Amino acid sequence: MEQISLKTGIFETVMKNAYYYYVALNLSSYAAIGMLLPLLGQYLDFLEFSGKQIGTITSVATATAIFATTFWGEKYANSFRKKNVVIFLCVLSAIVGVGLLAVSSYWAFLIGFMVLYFFQSPVMGLNDAMTIESGQPFSAIRKWGCIGFALATFFAGRLAGEVGIFVIFPLYAMAFLLTAVAIVFILRMEKSNRDVQQKWKNPPTEYKDKKQRIGYKEILGNKKLMALIASSFFLLGTNVANNTYFSFLYMEGGGTLAGVGTVFLLMVGSETVFMALSNRISAKIGLERAILIAMVISVLRFGWYSTGPAYTWLLAFFFLQGAVNGILLVEFIRYIHQTVEPSQLGLGISLYYAISNNLSTIFCQFIGGLALDSGGGPGVYLFFACYNIIGVVLYLIFGLYKR
Repeated sequence: MEQISLKTGIFETVMKNAYYYYVALNLSSYAAIGMLLPLLGQYLDFLEFSGKQIGTITSVATATAIFATTFWGEKYANSFRKKNVVIFLCVLSAIVGVGLLAVSSYWAFLIGFMVLYFFQSPVMGLNDAMTIESGQPFSAIRKWGCIGFALATFFAGRLAGEVGIFVIFPLYAMAFLLTAVAIVFILRMEKSNRDVQQKWKNPPTEYKDKKQRIGYKEILGNKKLMALIASSFFLLGTNVANNTYFSFLYMEGGGTLAGVGTVFLLMVGSETVFMALSNRISAKIGLERAILIAMVISVLRFGWYSTGPAYTWLLAFFFLQGAVNGILLVEFIRYIHQTVEPSQLGLGISLYYAISNNLSTIFCQFIGGLALDSGGGPGVYLFFACYNIIGVVLYLIFGLYKR
């Protein structure tokens, strides 16, 4: 009994320490994105790129992410040292990010930014896979990504105003290097845990004999996963594109450019609250139904936006973004976790990010731009609402709402 109690205490200590490392992992990786992407357009404008050139750079980079997430997802799934793959991606992202400071021509920046996305874009999905595989509470950890993104955007914006817009690249690089350091600490902790297991004559569970190679062919036959990705395709792209088009709706409703930053901070902040509550919500009604409710709220939210409400109402109902993204960003990943085999988790999440996030975002950004020209901000959100309805209908047809 004394040995069992001691082993249990060691296990609890390891899991507690791991929790903080995974918090640091999410905080720093999303901070890197928050320091770069929201201010990238201003940097490209500083380089005197045209609006068309700026749009092309961001669109081509997102297209690169579709290939990159699937490519590195397969490398991760078939590696015996999975976390080293993510360390490699973080370090290369930091190096390329700093290297972009030396680039000022359009074509060179376009190619360089594609290279950056090739290394950067898979990191978030693989971080999710690592967190779930570790047995940590995913929703409690993932919320720190939202916090990191919001705080980093605010901090980088202030510093860029004082020092210069170029500062976003060194900040981005430092944040990704901190992510790599967090993973190194996780690896050291896991090594110590294996040493303890060997001391207690328990075989280590992580490093096994040569395993059979797995690829996307295996998971493409998973009908439930494919149905889940098809449904989420019509939800996640609009929620990402909302970051681009919400400012038009807000200012058309009487708001100011300065107010856009405030309302975005509130909306992103509300996501952390709902992420923290997602476990309790799912425990009561099931994650399948929690996703369905969040999807319906998304339809109603964008449908209401399409009526062109005053900016004061948009500000008052900032928490609707949290009720949608705070649930969907967590529960879709958890749904994938219970749909695929443990060895296929990295592949499943990478495919989900490639299709439901990146591919859908490209489509929504493009059609949203056309809708903006013809119907202004309300026209964009009418398209978003109709697009979301397709996702809800598919979710119901496929029976994904059932436990």
